[in-house]
Amino acid sequence: MNEAVPVIGPEEKFYGYIIGLASEPWDEESKVSTRMYATFEYNNERTVYRVPDASLFEILSGHLCGMAAVRERTGGDDYGYDKLWIQKRSDGNWSVQLP
Repeated sequence: MNEAVPVIGPEEKFYGYIIGLASEPWDEESKVSTRMYATFEYNNERTVYRVPDASLFEILSGHLCGMAAVRERTGGDDYGYDKLWIQKRSDGNWSVQLP
Protein backbone atom coordinates (compact mmCIF):
# COMPACT_ATOMS: atom_id res chain seq x y z
CA MET A 1 0.00 0.00 0.00
CA ASN A 2 1.00 3.58 -0.53
CA GLU A 3 3.03 5.48 2.10
CA ALA A 4 0.47 8.31 1.80
CA VAL A 5 -2.19 6.24 3.60
CA PRO A 6 -3.07 8.14 6.80
CA VAL A 7 -2.54 6.53 10.19
CA ILE A 8 -5.31 6.31 12.78
CA GLY A 9 -4.24 8.86 15.35
CA PRO A 10 -4.83 9.30 19.07
CA GLU A 11 -7.33 12.16 18.70
CA GLU A 12 -11.03 11.25 18.80
CA LYS A 13 -12.35 10.94 15.25
CA PHE A 14 -15.34 9.45 13.46
CA TYR A 15 -14.29 6.84 10.86
CA GLY A 16 -17.56 5.25 9.70
CA TYR A 17 -18.46 1.58 9.27
CA ILE A 18 -15.55 -0.84 9.37
CA ILE A 19 -15.72 -3.04 6.28
CA GLY A 20 -12.26 -4.57 6.06
CA LEU A 21 -8.93 -5.31 7.74
CA ALA A 22 -5.64 -6.36 6.20
CA SER A 23 -2.05 -6.91 7.23
CA GLU A 24 1.16 -7.12 5.28
CA PRO A 25 3.54 -10.05 5.69
CA TRP A 26 5.12 -10.75 9.04
CA ASP A 27 8.56 -9.46 9.94
CA GLU A 28 10.41 -12.66 10.83
CA GLU A 29 12.70 -10.94 13.32
CA SER A 30 10.05 -9.23 15.47
CA LYS A 31 7.18 -11.67 14.69
CA VAL A 32 4.70 -8.84 14.06
CA SER A 33 2.97 -7.53 10.97
CA THR A 34 4.92 -4.77 9.29
CA ARG A 35 1.77 -2.81 8.45
CA MET A 36 -1.92 -3.19 9.23
CA TYR A 37 -4.84 -1.45 7.51
CA ALA A 38 -8.52 -0.78 8.15
CA THR A 39 -11.09 0.15 5.51
CA PHE A 40 -14.13 2.19 6.49
CA GLU A 41 -17.21 3.28 4.58
CA TYR A 42 -19.62 6.12 5.22
CA ASN A 43 -22.06 7.79 2.81
CA ASN A 44 -20.85 5.49 0.00
CA GLU A 45 -17.28 6.75 0.43
CA ARG A 46 -14.45 4.38 1.34
CA THR A 47 -11.30 5.34 3.19
CA VAL A 48 -8.24 3.31 4.17
CA TYR A 49 -6.13 4.00 7.26
CA ARG A 50 -3.04 2.37 8.68
CA VAL A 51 -3.70 0.81 12.06
CA PRO A 52 -0.85 1.88 14.38
CA ASP A 53 -0.67 -1.21 16.60
CA ALA A 54 -1.90 -4.76 17.14
CA SER A 55 -4.04 -3.74 20.12
CA LEU A 56 -6.26 -1.51 17.99
CA PHE A 57 -6.25 -4.07 15.16
CA GLU A 58 -7.64 -6.67 17.56
CA ILE A 59 -10.41 -4.34 18.77
CA LEU A 60 -11.36 -3.46 15.19
CA SER A 61 -11.47 -7.14 14.25
CA GLY A 62 -14.24 -7.69 16.79
CA HIS A 63 -16.28 -4.89 15.23
CA LEU A 64 -15.65 -6.26 11.74
CA CYS A 65 -16.87 -9.70 12.81
CA GLY A 66 -19.99 -8.07 14.25
CA MET A 67 -20.63 -6.30 10.97
CA ALA A 68 -20.23 -9.55 9.04
CA ALA A 69 -22.69 -11.30 11.35
CA VAL A 70 -25.31 -8.60 10.73
CA ARG A 71 -24.89 -8.91 6.97
CA GLU A 72 -25.18 -12.69 7.17
CA ARG A 73 -28.34 -12.52 9.31
CA THR A 74 -30.06 -9.89 7.18
CA GLY A 75 -28.87 -11.22 3.83
CA GLY A 76 -28.63 -7.67 2.55
CA ASP A 77 -26.42 -4.64 2.38
CA ASP A 78 -27.07 -3.48 5.95
CA TYR A 79 -23.88 -2.71 7.86
CA GLY A 80 -25.57 -2.76 11.25
CA TYR A 81 -24.77 0.00 13.70
CA ASP A 82 -20.98 -0.18 14.07
CA LYS A 83 -20.19 3.38 12.99
CA LEU A 84 -16.96 3.88 14.88
CA TRP A 85 -15.39 6.73 16.81
CA ILE A 86 -11.78 5.93 17.67
CA GLN A 87 -9.40 7.58 20.10
CA LYS A 88 -6.45 6.70 22.29
CA ARG A 89 -7.25 7.46 25.92
CA SER A 90 -4.83 9.16 28.31
CA ASP A 91 -4.10 5.75 29.88
CA GLY A 92 -2.69 4.57 26.54
CA ASN A 93 -5.58 2.22 25.71
CA TRP A 94 -7.72 2.53 22.61
CA SER A 95 -11.38 3.47 22.83
CA VAL A 96 -13.55 2.31 19.92
CA GLN A 97 -17.09 3.49 20.48
CA LEU A 98 -20.38 3.47 18.64
CA PRO A 99 -22.26 6.79 18.34
